[in-house]
Amino acid sequence: MKKRLFSGLDERSKLVAYKIIAVMYFLTIIAIQAIVIYRQFALGQDIRDFEDIAIIMTVNSLFLVTALLYFGVIPFQKVKIKSILLVYLAIVVLGSVFTYLKYNVFQSPGLSVKELFDKLVIIFAVTGLIVLFFVIFSLLGKRKMDKELES
Repeated sequence: MKKRLFSGLDERSKLVAYKIIAVMYFLTIIAIQAIVIYRQFALGQDIRDFEDIAIIMTVNSLFLVTALLYFGVIPFQKVKIKSILLVYLAIVVLGSVFTYLKYNVFQSPGLSVKELFDKLVIIFAVTGLIVLFFVIFSLLGKRKMDKELES
């Protein structure tokens, strides 16, 4: 017989355990980011030395937000089109600033205007796909919850 995680705990104890897990997850992500910053600025390591960590953090964040949307932790019915567009715009702006800093401040010789524009086109497209992915999983999660409420 398969035992579930925290199956012997009451609801209050489960809630405390879930909160502890969430806090530890958040602290782990913050610690990883601090290590990356330390390696880059204190040790002077090249950005290319820890792009693997950045990829893992990015994928992890994407799956986290997707799961939160799908399971209703972030209620989609309260999200308006205006909010979706603002999130898209915020991600595009942050991605653009990050890209500019990465290639023109922290690396040399830097990018030409055309190369930078090409990167910005990629940022717009990938961000659009990510936001679309979030919206689709939000709708699928809402549909799942509606079906569970009906039965």
